[in-house]
Amino acid sequence: MEGLRTLFLAERKLTDEEYDQWEARSADAKRQLVDREEKVAEIDGEIEVGLELIGSTAIEDKLQDEVKDTLQSLKQAGIKVWVLTGDKVETA
Repeated sequence: MEGLRTLFLAERKLTDEEYDQWEARSADAKRQLVDREEKVAEIDGEIEVGLELIGSTAIEDKLQDEVKDTLQSLKQAGIKVWVLTGDKVETA
């Protein structure tokens, strides 16, 4: 009722070999011309298991000022950022 969106943060340690194998398969899935979204989701789903929950928060579900600057700062700090969006063009 308050228009809040829940965000969960989790982590999982990977060996370099595990990551390299997954990244190669992920890159291949992203190059596909047929069923790309499904293939990418499948590969992502394989690595998103065994995660340890490290935090959660709720944020207002409206566009915020300085989101672009915040995301750029996180990336510059070496933090990998994945953005999951809803079904509306204005929030994507």
